[in-house]
Amino acid sequence: MDQEKLLSSIAEKTKLEAESDLGDLEQFLTFLVNGEYYGIRLLLVHEILKPVMITRIPNVEEYILGVINLRGEIIPIVDLKKRFNGEDTLIHPISRIVVVVLDEKRIGILVDEVKQVVKIQKDLISYTVDDLSLNYSKMIESVSRHDQNLILNLDLEQVVDFISSTKT
Repeated sequence: MDQEKLLSSIAEKTKLEAESDLGDLEQFLTFLVNGEYYGIRLLLVHEILKPVMITRIPNVEEYILGVINLRGEIIPIVDLKKRFNGEDTLIHPISRIVVVVLDEKRIGILVDEVKQVVKIQKDLISYTVDDLSLNYSKMIESVSRHDQNLILNLDLEQVVDFISSTKT
């Protein structure tokens, strides 16, 4: 019995150390778009909003829904479903706008549903996505697994490529 308690104590201590050591972990905010799991590096996420009124603007890419006024700052909103496959996202009560910071600019990304923040060991993240035969494979930075779900981690610079065209 004492040996079982010792082994249990060691296992618990190892588990706690692994959970507290973020050096070997990456954190992602996961969400659903069209029934698929996607992730964004948590460090890029500024906040998560319930959908608000979006003001349409003319002569922009189809996947840009428009802009919102967030506490005095005008933020463009990207519809990920439209960006990926051309379908408009239907906004539901569980839909969310994930506001990210990229190149010191805030951008909102409309998603079907935010799921959770996950911690994934770096060695379980695969960066070999060049072989994907998808039209939007350049928008996927890496692929990882959490529980039973495969998570496509986004390369936000590719997803919101209009940012680079507006830099001066």
